[in-house]
Formats: sequence, C-alpha cells, structure tokens
Amino acid sequence: MKEPQISSSCPKLQISALSLRFPETEGSIWEDLSFTASAGEILAITGANASGKTCLIQALCGIIPQSITAELAGTIVFDSINLRELPLCEIYRYMSVALSDARAQMMFPSSELEIAFALENMGLPATEIRQRIDQAAAYFGFTGLLQQDSQKLSGGEQRLLLFAICEAMHSPILLFDEPEAGLSQGSMALLTRWLKELRAAGRIVIIATHNDELTELADQAINLSI
Repeated sequence: MKEPQISSSCPKLQISALSLRFPETEGSIWEDLSFTASAGEILAITGANASGKTCLIQALCGIIPQSITAELAGTIVFDSINLRELPLCEIYRYMSVALSDARAQMMFPSSELEIAFALENMGLPATEIRQRIDQAAAYFGFTGLLQQDSQKLSGGEQRLLLFAICEAMHSPILLFDEPEAGLSQGSMALLTRWLKELRAAGRIVIIATHNDELTELADQAINLSI
C-alpha cells in the first residue's frame, strides 16, 4: 500500500444513489443517498440509533460489502477513482478509519507497533516511519505509552491511539464513527482542535456522531433519520 497520487488540487468525495439492504432484513437501511464532501470540509452524519450511521461509515470504507455481506448499490468516487471497484487494501490508500469499537482495531502487542503497521504497509522508509510515530504520539500525549500493550489501554486511550494512527497516515480522507465515545473533557478538546487542523490542511473528514459539539463544528450534516 503506497500513498495515493491525487490529481486534483481540491479533490472531492462524491457519493451517488447509495442504497443499502441486508439479506436478513426487510427494506433498505437507506436509499438513494447522495452527497459530496470536498477537501477542507467536515461532514457530520447524524440520526437516531439504528438509522444507519455506522453502516454508512462501513460502506464508505469498503467493509460493507467486502467484509460484511450486504446489498450495496450506488457509487463512491474520490478524485475520479471509483472506490467501490477497489479491494480493501487499495481503498485504505485513500482513507484512514477509526471505528466505534476501538478495541476491535487493536492487533499488536504495543501501541508503537499499532502505528507502525499501517506506515510499513505504505512502504515508507524507516526514518520517516519513526518521525511520523513520534509526531503523532506527541500530539496525542502517547509518547509514554508507546511500549504499552494496546489491549490493556483504557477505552479512551485506545481511541486516542486510533487517532494517532490516522494522523500518522496523512490520509486525504478520514472517517470516524462516534469518536467522542469514552473521551475525557481534555481529550475531547484535543479531538476538536485536531479536526479543525485537519480541515485547515485540506482533508476530507466524515464523522458519524451523536455529539452536538462535533455536529456544530461540521461544514455540512446529513441526518439519516429524515
């Protein structure tokens, strides 16, 4: 997995006529969903429980239908690239993802290895990997926890570790599912500051959230309950 080559100076993520249905359920989770997110924008996905917020995040990053079986129709295009035609390993060249269950994304015996894994897959030189790990860890206050077992971190610490991974990857698109869950007031303030910096850096940020503070931060919002 190498860092993507972006052709446009202001790339867009364009979702057109997206519909989702699970085989065991009657009716669709959502139908004919279309929206565009541009570089330098934060988009909030809101709605009641079971409205399909998590499903939308999973569909955007390819987990649905590549890992979770479902009938997904429509297109997901970034910078003229149809992401739905790519395998998961290729989709993750363009986006980093922090899911709601942070513990489920922990795979290695130390926080440092968690961050390093994605960077190694990108084929980065060892010196740059080291630099990105140190910078991301310092930003999220993780320097002293790099050798800690990621499975033994608290829920809030694990979520901050996911943020550090996303920060280190320098992805053009970042997806978050309920990033506020388990965060202290201080960590929430850090998350808010980071999101503003990502927007200023020209990233596309999409957040599924119940949190009013994050919704108010967004440039646009999609309410799946409507």
